[in-house]
Amino acid sequence: MVLFLSLLLAVNINTHAATQCEKVNSFKEFYFCTLQKHPKFEISNLKLNEADAIVEKASQFENPDISIKSISGSYAGENIGSTELSLNISASQIWKRGPIIEMAEAEKKITKIESNQTLLEVKKTLIKDLYRLRQINDELELITETLTTFEAIQKQFKSRLAKGPEQEITQSLVELATGDYNLKKNSLLTERSVIVSQLKALWGQSFEITNNQLPPKRKSWPLINLQSNDKNSVNASLEVQKMLAETEKAEAGLKLARSESWPNVNIGPTIERTTDGPKQYYSYGVNANISLPILTINGGSRRLANSKVQQSKLISDYAIKRSTTEKEILVNKYNSSIESLKRATSQDEIKKKHTRVDSLFKQGLASGTLIIEVHRQINEFISSQHKNENTAIDSFLEIKTLSGGDIDELF
Repeated sequence: MVLFLSLLLAVNINTHAATQCEKVNSFKEFYFCTLQKHPKFEISNLKLNEADAIVEKASQFENPDISIKSISGSYAGENIGSTELSLNISASQIWKRGPIIEMAEAEKKITKIESNQTLLEVKKTLIKDLYRLRQINDELELITETLTTFEAIQKQFKSRLAKGPEQEITQSLVELATGDYNLKKNSLLTERSVIVSQLKALWGQSFEITNNQLPPKRKSWPLINLQSNDKNSVNASLEVQKMLAETEKAEAGLKLARSESWPNVNIGPTIERTTDGPKQYYSYGVNANISLPILTINGGSRRLANSKVQQSKLISDYAIKRSTTEKEILVNKYNSSIESLKRATSQDEIKKKHTRVDSLFKQGLASGTLIIEVHRQINEFISSQHKNENTAIDSFLEIKTLSGGDIDELF
């Protein structure tokens, strides 16, 4: 399952790896090329290599030890002595190696999952930023048009020598509304500059983003229903997969603690050369070094490891239950948001109404107060529509995160 998730997260990027990112012609190309340029993408790949090295390290056998002992002296004018050469091999690793490798395999899974989680978070952030950047551009365009209209109203009032009470009130309202929209414009420009600066850090300071590199407003959204909200889909989430891998690691740790209750055994061949004057004798045998489990049989480590296993299982079970509940809430929120977006007036229709209102004002068929109110309603509607869109995007990304699905469907 973890390998499947790894391939699922990387498949679209690898598919576009050969894309010529020097010239990006669509928002999809821009998305995948930006991912390739992100430093965390390369870090994610390095983490996968690190995961393989963990098991390789754990699979290594301990090197044997060689001990040499030499004794010499003399007796009755004759040289006497002995030299002993012993090779010590750890026999304990035979029954400890299995649990150690199991722990390494679990650690490998965890490392790969964490790598995929890093890549997933990069994707989610980039998707949100690109959608938000398009929204900001739309809102800035509308505010700029609104400020142009208000400027025309102000010029009209200033050109009049005599003003009635209603006209003075309207002029004051226009001035207040102009100040408010300028503040909103500055806030949007600041938000935009933060996102663009992050993209420039990846593409270079000379990079200028265009509208065709941003995702357009969606006319249709992926379908998600509660029937797909089963235990298997929840188990596919990276968070739950990590919890299950942590449980596997804890269980392997318990096996290792049990194996360490047995004494350490070092065993190997021994060769001894004895010198007695002009004569030399060679002896061969076996040496063994065994630690006696008298003071401890590793009971504390076993209890600690068993406690970690129980904790990991409880955390995993809770994560599955929490994910199931969260997904149900998110599916309802997502479906509610996209239903609201479907029923809402399209932006093209809003622009037509906006143009029509400005035309009526220029013809003198609409009062300044009415123009201010209409523009306020239009700007608030677009802002509310974007918030709804963001709710749908956030919900979709979190649903796919909880079910282990492909978030690239939004592109």
